[in-house]
Amino acid sequence: MQVSDALVDLQVSVSRERLALANFVRSSGPVGNWNAVVQEEAARLQRSLEESERTLQQVVRAAARTEDQVRELRHALMRRAAITLAKENPDSAV
Repeated sequence: MQVSDALVDLQVSVSRERLALANFVRSSGPVGNWNAVVQEEAARLQRSLEESERTLQQVVRAAARTEDQVRELRHALMRRAAITLAKENPDSAV
């Protein structure tokens, strides 16, 4: 399936936000030990990720006519984004 570079860029952005949140949580230690500042930053990162994911979902649904096309487009985007991210950082697993 052909996907536009703009859609791939949006998927890459969402993937980066997801990774940033995961890295933040991992580096901040057990959730029970978080202070208010760390909790606020985690919440901000989570809200940003959720908004980006909603935007991506809306764009994908607008670009596809059927649920099968939505699934196919999502898979194509994830593949292209994974390739892009792997090229940017070949030492890490995406």
